[in-house]
Amino acid sequence: MYGKFDPGTYWLQFDMTSIRIEGESFLHRKLWCVVERQIEHATSNYQGSFYDELVAMVFALHTLEAYLNFAGERLAPEVWKNEREYFRKEPYRGFQGKLKKVMEIAELPAQDETARPYSTINKLKKLRDLIAHAKTEKIGPIDFPEEAISMFPATTLDNLVLPGSAMTAKEDIEQFIELLHEHARKKTNDVWFKGKALKGVHQYNVKHTRNPF
Repeated sequence: MYGKFDPGTYWLQFDMTSIRIEGESFLHRKLWCVVERQIEHATSNYQGSFYDELVAMVFALHTLEAYLNFAGERLAPEVWKNEREYFRKEPYRGFQGKLKKVMEIAELPAQDETARPYSTINKLKKLRDLIAHAKTEKIGPIDFPEEAISMFPATTLDNLVLPGSAMTAKEDIEQFIELLHEHARKKTNDVWFKGKALKGVHQYNVKHTRNPF
């Protein structure tokens, strides 16, 4: 018996009979579990909860981007076939361009960028970029009175990850994805748009048996 791996396909051969397994792993649902678990841990363990909230917020944006790719490749496969090239140019450049494209395809009306949940998406994008292009932050000079209780001013990271920010991120990202999912559902008969976007199975496989005789 031997196994051969191919993206999305597994072959297992017993003598002359082959079994082909094909399926999909829904990364947006797996990433969402990280968000939920980190917030749960932050809630039950206050000491060091800043770091749990930081992880939850970053993965909330990862979840959104994973969902955009999930929906995009189903609603506009011709675009996602050349995804990297397509999203290098305006007006669909980068993450914001990808978000705009999927919203247009799903016919989700433009959102107020200054209000939740869209304002939260913008905040999470700033946080993700800060982490992705991390560098030492220069502080000051800042003058403090001698009686100052603390002489450690808040950094850019501190101001992005405030107490409760992770819960806000969870609520807003879930609300936005489910709203987008609801609109996308009207554009396809794909079975994976029938239920909730972030709930359900994380992976499925279909088995086929081949006998050369």
